[in-house]
Amino acid sequence: MAYQSLPWQQGDSQSFAKLISLSLPSLKGKSLLDVGCNTGYFCGWAVFDKATKVMGIDNNPEAIASAKSWFQGCSFSCMSWEDLSSDKFDVILCLSAIHYADDQKALIDTLMQRVSPGGTLVLELGVAPGEEDKFEEVKRSIDSRFFPTQKKLNSMLGDYAFKPVGASVLQVGDPIPRSVYHIRHKLPVAVLLMDEHYSGKTTFVRDVIKPELLHIQGDSVYTSIISGDLQVSDLLKQKIQADPLLERLNFARISGDICDAGLVLELADVFISLADGKSVVIDHYIPVGFRNAFAEAFDNAGFFVANVSNVQAEEGRWFRKYVPHSQHKTYARYLEKMGLINEAAYLEANPDVAQAIADEKMPNAQYHYNYFGRHEGRKLQK
Repeated sequence: MAYQSLPWQQGDSQSFAKLISLSLPSLKGKSLLDVGCNTGYFCGWAVFDKATKVMGIDNNPEAIASAKSWFQGCSFSCMSWEDLSSDKFDVILCLSAIHYADDQKALIDTLMQRVSPGGTLVLELGVAPGEEDKFEEVKRSIDSRFFPTQKKLNSMLGDYAFKPVGASVLQVGDPIPRSVYHIRHKLPVAVLLMDEHYSGKTTFVRDVIKPELLHIQGDSVYTSIISGDLQVSDLLKQKIQADPLLERLNFARISGDICDAGLVLELADVFISLADGKSVVIDHYIPVGFRNAFAEAFDNAGFFVANVSNVQAEEGRWFRKYVPHSQHKTYARYLEKMGLINEAAYLEANPDVAQAIADEKMPNAQYHYNYFGRHEGRKLQK
């Protein structure tokens, strides 16, 4: 069986669902490198999404030959990641491949050296259970490979800015769940305290700029509510639901739904309760029009509120412009139109193929067209 799923072939990997789980940005006018591209599904997406430069590499010559056949707007090479040129890309994909590297940290560093300033490495990998900073050997259906614990992964990514995006799709034979991370070059941080004298700047520095400060991430709060570990009102819980397309959490959509329903103050009360009167950093997206109300709730609860704004977020940097699911569906329909055939009409137009299938020399008409008929210029119908 093939690895990537396409409309005309069943694969071990659910390509469409994985595409959504990656939370890729709009690639219009950008460059993309897919390391371990297999038959090119994600490269094809990049071209469909109007990327200007798309390259895929894989060390499987049959996969590369298939990719070249189907996705002709891309550049494909049968090669190892150890032989990459020094060219830089806005987005680099490394999906379910890093466990094949002899030195996983070195591979991450190699790929990050080829990420353009402001660009992103999209890493999909399995994260092993365990509290230690180590790799765990995990038996798979085909072999044994080493996967990092969360602590090991954090240490490997320590030189970079990174964010866990969420769970990837489960595949048959997966021994551990896969997760998606977006990794960027770390920038030096400038905390600008520019208010008047006696406005609390010095107190803010004393209370906030220290590693032991309580840090609450909204993504984790939503996950705890879903699991039942954190109790909230039924009305609020109804708004915190998985994406029906993937049965996964879309944190930005959830926050928007909560605020639009008039529940922003109730949400703020959840975070205030978790802070338990201690100094805290709240790491959570709130839509722009509701941020003042969210901050005022903390002020009314007796907190000294420092409402820090990220200039990069205000500017709407390109990577935050996520692609709507409707565009992913359009890509799926495009692939179907490109590759699926009317098998009955094809066999009527090509009786020798029908005979080969009858003689059990060929599995079906779609297979013949994919691997032979397209290249031979066969007619799709009489």
